[in-house]
Amino acid sequence: MIHLHARSSYSLLNSTLTIQQLVQKSKALNFSCCALTDSDVLFGAFEFYQACIDAKIKPIYGIEVGCEVNNETVNFLLLAKNNNGYRNCILCSSIVSNSANKLSLEQLKEFAVDNVVVIYGEGGILESSLVNENDALCTQQIKEMLSMFDDCVFALSLNDASYWQIKNQMLKRKVLECGGRTVALSKIYYEKEEDAICYKIVSGIRLGKTLNDYSLPSIQGRHIRSAKEMEDLYDQDDLLETEKIAERCNVSFESFHTSIPKFKTPNKIDGKNYLTQMCIAGLKKRLDNQITKEYTDRLKYELDVIISMHFEDYFLIVYDFIRFAKKQGIYVGPGRGSAAGSLVAYCLGITHVNPIQHNLLFERFLNPERISMPDIDTDFPDDRRDEVIQYVYETYGKEHIAHIITFGTLGAKQVLRDVGRVLDIPLREIDMICKAVPFAPKMTLKKAYEESSVLRQYIDADKRFTELFKYALKLEGLPRHASTHAAGIVMSSKELNEVIPTIQIEQDMVSTQYTMEYLESMGLIKMDFLGLRNLTIIDQVVDRIKLEQPDFNILQIPLDNKQTYDLIKKVDTVGVFQLESSGMKSLVRKMEPTRFEDIVATIALFRPGPMENIPLYLEARKKENEITYLHPSLEAILKDTYGIMIYQEQTMQVAQVMAGFSLGKADILRKAMSKKKITDLKLLEEDFIQGCLNNGHSNALAHEIFELILKFAGYGFNKAHSVAYGLIAYQTAYLKANYPYEFYCALLNSVIGSESKTAEYLDECRKKEIVILSPSVNQSTMTFDLNDHQIRFPLLAIKNVGGSAIYEIMEERSKGLFTDFHDFVARIMTKKVTRKVIECLIDAGALDEFKINRKSMQASLDDAIRYADLVRIETDGQARIDLGLVSKPVLYQIKEDPIERSEREKNVLGFYLGSHPILQIKKKHSILVEPLVKLRRTHGFVKGFCCISRVRQHRTKKGDLMAFVIGYDESGEMDLVFMPNIYQKVQAQLNKGKYIYFDGKVDEKESCLVNKIQVLEDDK
Repeated sequence: MIHLHARSSYSLLNSTLTIQQLVQKSKALNFSCCALTDSDVLFGAFEFYQACIDAKIKPIYGIEVGCEVNNETVNFLLLAKNNNGYRNCILCSSIVSNSANKLSLEQLKEFAVDNVVVIYGEGGILESSLVNENDALCTQQIKEMLSMFDDCVFALSLNDASYWQIKNQMLKRKVLECGGRTVALSKIYYEKEEDAICYKIVSGIRLGKTLNDYSLPSIQGRHIRSAKEMEDLYDQDDLLETEKIAERCNVSFESFHTSIPKFKTPNKIDGKNYLTQMCIAGLKKRLDNQITKEYTDRLKYELDVIISMHFEDYFLIVYDFIRFAKKQGIYVGPGRGSAAGSLVAYCLGITHVNPIQHNLLFERFLNPERISMPDIDTDFPDDRRDEVIQYVYETYGKEHIAHIITFGTLGAKQVLRDVGRVLDIPLREIDMICKAVPFAPKMTLKKAYEESSVLRQYIDADKRFTELFKYALKLEGLPRHASTHAAGIVMSSKELNEVIPTIQIEQDMVSTQYTMEYLESMGLIKMDFLGLRNLTIIDQVVDRIKLEQPDFNILQIPLDNKQTYDLIKKVDTVGVFQLESSGMKSLVRKMEPTRFEDIVATIALFRPGPMENIPLYLEARKKENEITYLHPSLEAILKDTYGIMIYQEQTMQVAQVMAGFSLGKADILRKAMSKKKITDLKLLEEDFIQGCLNNGHSNALAHEIFELILKFAGYGFNKAHSVAYGLIAYQTAYLKANYPYEFYCALLNSVIGSESKTAEYLDECRKKEIVILSPSVNQSTMTFDLNDHQIRFPLLAIKNVGGSAIYEIMEERSKGLFTDFHDFVARIMTKKVTRKVIECLIDAGALDEFKINRKSMQASLDDAIRYADLVRIETDGQARIDLGLVSKPVLYQIKEDPIERSEREKNVLGFYLGSHPILQIKKKHSILVEPLVKLRRTHGFVKGFCCISRVRQHRTKKGDLMAFVIGYDESGEMDLVFMPNIYQKVQAQLNKGKYIYFDGKVDEKESCLVNKIQVLEDDK
């Protein structure tokens, strides 16, 4: 007996059964075969294939699809008999997944070729005639199915229900009369019988219903039954039929393979020759014809490896789309990852890092002794990345290019929220529990329960929460929804649907149905097209510089610019790529970079693993003259990093020099060390020791050096990536130091839409005494603009003022600037710009140039709109105005409160742009502290200054008074928490409107636990 139906958790929120559970349970029950038949999709097919191989059990691939029959959706099951059958399943799934429409029976007939078609009684096309006992219709439908499909069988399912047992007997009789076959089919949605409640809960998540909702179905008996259970429910001949079908299903999954597309070379030149010619020409250009033997030998070696591994088309394709980007004026990043270690990539213009100059290793990128796909990831400005992807899409065809699918899962907090909602637990209580889950990457419920005493207290104290946690634990990690990889694109020489199913998630192109980890073994090459905000900034700054200096080239700036290093040493790194986080600033302060290599080292050290080496590195740098090396040969490798191995490439070079390893073998050692592959390490250690002995080193030294490599290998970072990203960091720092106005303008444009970031960068501009001009309906555009070293605030950053309204304003003012308040309202109202837009423009200060205070304009707006109606003339559907028709109304003159004006401005901008009263106070008292918006993101001890806007008292469980205070400054608000021991000392001083200095500690929730305050007495 073989189960021919199993729906896994890849039928999203319609099963709780994981692939591993399905295969392992089938193995435990001694089934020789195992079927996967998800609904409409083949998401889990590759994972299923691998799990079956590991368990030594035969996989059966199938798909359950819905068809439109007489305006009803009925399900059919396809089981692939051979490779062509599975290919038809792929096509079927792709069509269903790329369209909102269901299949027709005619389409199903096409896909049924080389598949066993399982026709359901219960839940299928025959259900209606069986339930209504319409014998004639039932017989007619059976005959239609038998004539339509070459190999079909009729399923007897739900035999554990007495009602369907009777109906199945009727169905079997009818099928046999018509010359057909029946088969026992137990539909599987979950692993164990007790998992029925979990299935009901995931159904509730999918349907948005609670367990109290009677319309939420409770489906029992859909677990993986043993052979004995099946024998108790079904006739022997129907069970035997499952085995006959299983014997007919033989798919060779590994046959579904493709390769990278062929690059079309000019004049049909052989790809190998073309790549070689391009590299030689590129090397001459890069080195200005001053080529040494070191470069020619390295280039020949790399080309030999690439061509021997048949990757020439890969490099040419990457070269081609980068060439396209450059022709379109799209800035391309200098490199990313280990690809920066390739001289071929440098010669082709794929990277802009000279690997020989920076001592980078090709084998770290492409190892001839460990066959794996090359992986070149490319950075583009985030506002132009899509142009490059579109070029690749059009060049190689939509049938050959796809995004890569990813799955959002029921993570620790998400599963608590979803299950809690189905259990009808109030949202505030769910929020309370979720807040008790620690915030950390890859946090699990089990780990959270162990680490959080608050969470344990909640779960153990309330039966509802105990039940919530129990079910959440069972469902944690299941896929919840499908999305796409942020940057990855795959390419195939064959049409994708010949080898892999696809699904339409994004509008622009389809996505693979298999996740990233399974694609390489199918010959599908992944390329990452990443959008970097910092490249957009560089691009915009360079464009502005070129208006004055047409020959400026960011790739040719000197790497020893004094102003740049002065800026970095001062830790003036807001907006500088990789160097602007608080943790990185702290490291930069200690590193005090004076050369490009210091920036590279800083980027390499500021990583979770390599951070362990920071104290060693800094200590060694202080005592540079006291550094000793285990062997003189190590000095050339480690001198630049003061005797500390901080780069993966260094561990490889040590293995090469000391043990005589090839760089390919040294890379295998590096990888084994970083992945802690114990079995591989033992063999490699023996080779390493023997290699050292062969080179004349002592056994003791050999072991000492191996232990040294082992110590640092797990923490080493890829130097090629550090150099490439160090170059972007240096470029942004160079532009900030030498072209600050252009830099800040581009920096502000990069964060339009983020109120907190805009406020932070505006504060930076104030500190640099860069003038920010208020928004203006006569001068502002969509983005921040630079005018005579002053930055004009954009209209797009004003709430409720969208792109279409701004376009109308700019279009109208092109006919002549707006002369006054009434002129603006009258002219713009013909464009159907709403009253709300005008109100927001007033509050933002965009109409201040009309020399009327904002409160007076708001009060006069109704009259101005009525005036606009009176002077508007419509003829033939076209509106125009005649300001001479009626006299302009008299404006209301209302006194304006500066605090209210600032608050209204903050409401539409998200921060205070104009001269907020607190700025005047800060200036008067020379208060130099970071703005609140910045302090909120600084975890640890802080000093700040703010005005109190609200004080809320709260009693602790012990009955002591504490307080929650909201303070604000020109950048925004911050929550201040005063515990009882502090509050009792300062309670009398905490009043609304008071200005206070405070010391405290900021936690992950961006609130500050205050331990000390000082009230500013003279705040007049």
